[in-house]
Amino acid sequence: MKKRDFISISDLANDEIEEIFRLADRMLDRAGPEAKFCAGKIMATLFYEPSTRTRLSFESAMQRLGGSVISCPDMRFSSTAKGETIADTARVVASYADILTVRHNWDGAVKAMAKYADVPVINAGDGSHEHPSQTLCDLYTLRKEKGKLKGMTVVLCGDLKHGRTVHSLLYALARFGAHVVTLGARGMEIPQYVVEKLEREYHYSLAPMASDDLQAVVSESDAVYLTPSQPHQLALFTQVDPEMQSRLKNLASRLKFDALYMTRKQKERLKEGGEGEGREYPRIGERFLRERRFKDTVVLHPLPRVDELSPEVDKDWRGIYFKQAAYGVPVRMALLKFLFDALESRKAVGKHKTVNLFKSPEPIGPQCLNHNCVTRTEPVSAEPRFEALFAGGGGGFVLRCCYCDHQLKVQYVGHTRPKRYCSYDSSLLEAVQRWLMQGELAIFDSLKQAEELGYEPYKVGPQRIIMDEADIRRSIEQISDQILAGTGERDRPLILGVRSKGAVLAGRIAEQLKVRRNRDFELGEIEIYGTEEEIKRVPASISETEREPINLKDRAVILVDDVIHTGRTIKSALSIIFKSGRPRSVRLAVLVDRGHREVPVKPDYVGKHIPSSDRERVRVKLREIEQDEKDKVLIYSVIGPDGGQPPPDLTAEATVS
Repeated sequence: MKKRDFISISDLANDEIEEIFRLADRMLDRAGPEAKFCAGKIMATLFYEPSTRTRLSFESAMQRLGGSVISCPDMRFSSTAKGETIADTARVVASYADILTVRHNWDGAVKAMAKYADVPVINAGDGSHEHPSQTLCDLYTLRKEKGKLKGMTVVLCGDLKHGRTVHSLLYALARFGAHVVTLGARGMEIPQYVVEKLEREYHYSLAPMASDDLQAVVSESDAVYLTPSQPHQLALFTQVDPEMQSRLKNLASRLKFDALYMTRKQKERLKEGGEGEGREYPRIGERFLRERRFKDTVVLHPLPRVDELSPEVDKDWRGIYFKQAAYGVPVRMALLKFLFDALESRKAVGKHKTVNLFKSPEPIGPQCLNHNCVTRTEPVSAEPRFEALFAGGGGGFVLRCCYCDHQLKVQYVGHTRPKRYCSYDSSLLEAVQRWLMQGELAIFDSLKQAEELGYEPYKVGPQRIIMDEADIRRSIEQISDQILAGTGERDRPLILGVRSKGAVLAGRIAEQLKVRRNRDFELGEIEIYGTEEEIKRVPASISETEREPINLKDRAVILVDDVIHTGRTIKSALSIIFKSGRPRSVRLAVLVDRGHREVPVKPDYVGKHIPSSDRERVRVKLREIEQDEKDKVLIYSVIGPDGGQPPPDLTAEATVS
């Protein structure tokens, strides 16, 4: 029989969630007709992390349905301590039970276990990834208290980076048409991979109004605001439009907040002495209760709480988090019945989209950037597998990990038959899609990796230098002068470079500004596909002060990159900037503007405009990165291997000497 796993909230369609809610309504009557539904069935609970509510509510739910439970509440005292893999644990325990409920500290570990278990597996929380059964409880509580989900406005507050409950809840609220305001603690904003998934799969657009203070939503309406029904284009422009800003503030000021979902700081996921240590954290207390705008706002919390919820809220009718916890039993009873019904009826496994899956045909291939992903922590149980995402004809090529959803940008691709490789470029789109379908696509993290596997570069055609070392130096000086012309004597703009070449150029611009103004300018680096802090200081400092994240609120930001082509990289960088803080302005400086824009982003400062063909390659080479190379900008095309005629869709940038 086809089993039904519940690993992500996306495993359930909206109508299936509504079906579970109808079942939960019946489960409120503990003496109902389903009281003995699970008689003779066994659930195994495997918890690699501590739990009170999730484990006990699942076990209570199973017993109230007439079933029984076998449990490992602390896997440190299981065979895991002897080195047993999660794959072997899943195989063995699945032979003892009819369903597994698993919590694990690794992102994607529960999905890996589901691959080896021949009984249904429920994700009770995996690392910082998802906690879908908690989301069912959250949605059910909201619907019971407010009567609907569509059109509600829900504030998500606290640790939105590591809080897995928030990630699952965001996806679900987007699907049900709710509005979301996010108030992430400083340095704990929504990860970029979550934002991009919201935009790509649920058409949820991001309005760039960020805050690190809960009270801002009261006094300033200064928050990241996500809505499916009122799209905007502000995040696509580098200048903060006063008219658009005023319109968004007016919109936010009219919001009726239906619920505030508070989360604790996930200390167990923070590096010791690193991010989040010693920083202020949002707290709900008496001031919140006194504000008229929140007089009808219910407060939820997945629990446990630490000190982010004042005991005063317990005494107020709006504090419904203990009721929310109690709903965990009927909701999980309903989930268990739903999964067993699906197993017995061979019900179709939800609504699944068609995806392009990539698994490396070579023994060496790309790795997930998330060091807590199960593919990194225990690859013997979970080989790297990715969903291939192509961002349109002129966009990039991104891999999304099938286990933890983190993304990485593809730099180098190879064709397994001729054993040739080249840098990925938009003109390669059709060829790469074909190689992927034929199982002939190789992807490499570096040139060295490709060459170690015996791949040779595609040969380049005639190339010409369009900017030499002196041209690049003059361009940087010119851009620096232009920046200062629009900067007051007392202004201290943040120079923020897109990693990696944009960051090098940002450093050079900061040096030029220092020479001209005789003072230091704050320098930072933005990582589009990182898994740690997305915006970092440069150089990194070990001092306590420098460990604090860069404060972007009301700052003038100069965003620097090497080449602008489609504009998609800049759009992603702007999204990260605006959700990390509300800058006064963002100006864009690029060394080379190629045109061919897909996204309406216009640079403020440009070293050189190049009206190149879309099928030509432009490459910036900088001595700090290339090593033993002089600065230069090249333009060229690629010819076929061994001097043959190039395929019509093979004109990617290759290794250039």
